[in-house]
Amino acid sequence: MLIAIALFAIVVLVVLAPLTGLFGLSQKSAQQTTATSLVQQTVEQIRGQWLNANRYGNNCVAGPLPSIAGTPVVSPVITVQDEDAQGNDTANTVAFSGTGDSTSCSTVAPATGAPVGPPLREVTVTGTVNGVQSKIVVEVARP
Repeated sequence: MLIAIALFAIVVLVVLAPLTGLFGLSQKSAQQTTATSLVQQTVEQIRGQWLNANRYGNNCVAGPLPSIAGTPVVSPVITVQDEDAQGNDTANTVAFSGTGDSTSCSTVAPATGAPVGPPLREVTVTGTVNGVQSKIVVEVARP
């Protein structure tokens, strides 16, 4: 009887050990999904704001940026790199944090009728949820 109980305990241990690992992977996967969702929301908010040519020209990212309630979130970090028409980086790089930058968010049209801002901007958004990081890089064309 004791041998049967010992064998049963070994079999149960062998079966349960991988299951606990699967639960850990499931939790990490959920955190990765949450971080990616946060980053995608931030990218879409920026792209939506930049449909206004003056906001694009002023490199405006008005806050507050998306966050996910109830989770320890490190606010998204946004880096904007100006590019020429061929997609080559220029010298101008701007970084924003979780609240955005409302100081440069003018919607006043420039004095000239010329297009405002570079032809392309590369936007890099990085978000971290519970230590799991997600990063998205997109190019946004001048409207």
